[in-house]
Amino acid sequence: MTVLQFKELPSRKKKITVLRTGSFLCERKRGLLRTMLYQVDGYYVEIWFLRFGREALWYHAFDNTQALQPYLKQIDISGLLGNLSLQNNP
Repeated sequence: MTVLQFKELPSRKKKITVLRTGSFLCERKRGLLRTMLYQVDGYYVEIWFLRFGREALWYHAFDNTQALQPYLKQIDISGLLGNLSLQNNP
């Protein structure tokens, strides 16, 4: 399924598609909202919730990496960088 086909689905089918074929990647919280990011068939889907809610408010599907920036900022790679410097110094 393409990102355009996903966008055409009703909310219930979007939920089923993400749960059956998606891979959970990350979660982020902003104010009263919580966003869960999934990778589905070569594109990404954000599911937006009220922070303490269980029902999805909306789905945002995209296939560009620019929309991943808020998630990439959360990743701490300092441990990896420390390991690299140890390996380069005999």
